[in-house]
Amino acid sequence: MIFIAIGRLTQFALLLLTLRAATEFLTPIEMGKVSIVTATVALFSLLFINPVGMFMNRRMHAWEANGLIAEYYAYFWRYLCLVSIFAGLILAVLNWLDIWRSSVEIYWLIFLVCGNLIFATLNQLVIPSLNMFGFRGWFALLNVATVAVSLIVAVFLVHAIRPVAEYWLGGLLIGQMCIGLVGKQVLYKKLNHVKIEKGEREKLTQSNVCALVMYGWPVAIAVGLGWFQSQGYRYWMESQLGLAELGLFVAGFGISAGLISGLESILSTFLQPKFYKSLEKNNTSANSEAWVEYAQTIVPSLLLTTIFITATASELTRMFLGESFVQSTQFVIWGAVAELGRVATAAFSMAAHARMNTKTLMLPNFVGAAGTLVLLLLLVPLYGSMGVVVAIVLASAASLIISAVLTKRYLGMTLSLTNFVKSAAMGGGLWVLAGALKQAINNKQSNGEALVILCGVGIYFSVCQYYLLHPSLKDEVFFKKNSK
Repeated sequence: MIFIAIGRLTQFALLLLTLRAATEFLTPIEMGKVSIVTATVALFSLLFINPVGMFMNRRMHAWEANGLIAEYYAYFWRYLCLVSIFAGLILAVLNWLDIWRSSVEIYWLIFLVCGNLIFATLNQLVIPSLNMFGFRGWFALLNVATVAVSLIVAVFLVHAIRPVAEYWLGGLLIGQMCIGLVGKQVLYKKLNHVKIEKGEREKLTQSNVCALVMYGWPVAIAVGLGWFQSQGYRYWMESQLGLAELGLFVAGFGISAGLISGLESILSTFLQPKFYKSLEKNNTSANSEAWVEYAQTIVPSLLLTTIFITATASELTRMFLGESFVQSTQFVIWGAVAELGRVATAAFSMAAHARMNTKTLMLPNFVGAAGTLVLLLLLVPLYGSMGVVVAIVLASAASLIISAVLTKRYLGMTLSLTNFVKSAAMGGGLWVLAGALKQAINNKQSNGEALVILCGVGIYFSVCQYYLLHPSLKDEVFFKKNSK
């Protein structure tokens, strides 16, 4: 299990290196274009693919036990192709009718969006599936390979051809495609298969489709609203403030999102397989316990991570962004707070998945999306890009509060405050340590001094994380004695 943790940490480091490389090779304007493409991909993915993927996670273990998972995967691959074609047509029609013209040339936009909907989804399904079924060595190896190959190809293309968003994103897509296809072959060799004669293949019944639709439509609405809150603002910023300001904004947010999402993915590697395995019992009490264990582990850990990011924002900006992005520091701080709200809301949403009551997801996301829109209209004309971050943070806080209330009132699940208090107390110590180190060098930093501060605070941060996570992950991370 230590190998898995090392693999995830390596992937995490490569993702930060990817951000550094992007901001070295690309200008803020090109980074703005990157953010528009990724937001467009996310819109179609969240609306049409994410709900189906969440439903599959609930059924995956049962399908595999019966030897039918490859059959259901085959349906999913066809569905991906249909979604990709639909997305391409929508983008072409919007451009042709002059309703929306992206800053990226339309043929490039269609290629990047459709390619990601197929191959990035393939990569993000088959590799986590290896972890779900216990093949964690392959999972760690292919995750690292995806980031490494994507980075190498992207750097080669922007260096050899042109340093523009299109070639950078094309390189990332090629890496995801290549390793995703390898992962598909590995997964299919590991799966439990039942030999099915021609004409006897598993067919989707009306009840199958109805179960998917009833589960998926609230999820689609919820994540669509969540997309508006977390990424839809990018189109607004592009039109109101310009691509350069958007590029600076998303670069700062990218550090916060990368650190928080990176740690979230490491924890999910160990926690989600156990969580979804517990849900297969269809036992209300067991489902509640599974969610409580999941949320009480992941949210306090990410609260401490948020404090670490806000305390070392200037050092993180210096180390992980190019010289053209020094103004992004303020967005790192606000981005950390917004990301914490997003991750915590997502953790509470898992309670709805545990109880198969996904309708409770809609209200928090509606409030978040509507709040973001209203606040953008009020604050951006007055405060520019700072108005955007304040709008996102306030809307994120509102979504989180409503999610917590609904989880307690309608799903009957509550969390103990013990781990949250521990996390906040350790975060206070972290903040004092960071301030003391900065004061010791009179706040005048070179790259080397910034690295020293990050290492010093990072060691304290790592010890605190170990203390928080050890009770939940000790059976996974550390070797257990073999009983005879």
